[in-house]
Amino acid sequence: MNQKSNQQTFNPAVGILAGLAILVGILFLADGMFADRLGANLWPLRTIVLGVALFVGTLFMDEKIGVPLSIVSATTTMTGVILMVHVLTDYWATWAYSWTLLYPTAVGFGLLAYGLAKSNPKLRRTGWRHTKVGLGLFLVFGVFFEFIIGLGGFNLNYGWPLLLISLGLFAFSLRGFDLKEYDRLLDKEADKKASF
Repeated sequence: MNQKSNQQTFNPAVGILAGLAILVGILFLADGMFADRLGANLWPLRTIVLGVALFVGTLFMDEKIGVPLSIVSATTTMTGVILMVHVLTDYWATWAYSWTLLYPTAVGFGLLAYGLAKSNPKLRRTGWRHTKVGLGLFLVFGVFFEFIIGLGGFNLNYGWPLLLISLGLFAFSLRGFDLKEYDRLLDKEADKKASF
């Protein structure tokens, strides 16, 4: 005779999402209570905290759910960082090229961080490649828009030399360093942590 257990199974993802809901509620409550004391310029901090909290939650999930959510959390965090810089500097024209910090840079950083946390060399390599390409694009587009086009009012005389320097740095960033050596060092570090 089969007897069904009265014990319910608990999905860890539900617990994580419930914890995130509580955290976000506390943040909004604190924001409402202390908004005047913190200042109007710190509103992007909400986005940063939400992204970091979401990433912490992904660490308790399997890769099928954790990888996409790590990308979402890194993109959310980077959006908050970009908005914070724009609010503090009051220089919003950089959206012309700062999108490269969202894709592919933040996507790569999310994969890299999740791969490091879960000791997954494939995710680390993929994330590192996306991050390098994104930072290189940010540098090239930044020099192009700021110095060649003159988005920030800089003189065109310095634009071409800086563009050449940026292209050279971009080429070096794509060349990078030996990823096998990088993976070997990270695997060795993960083995040390596992032995403790």
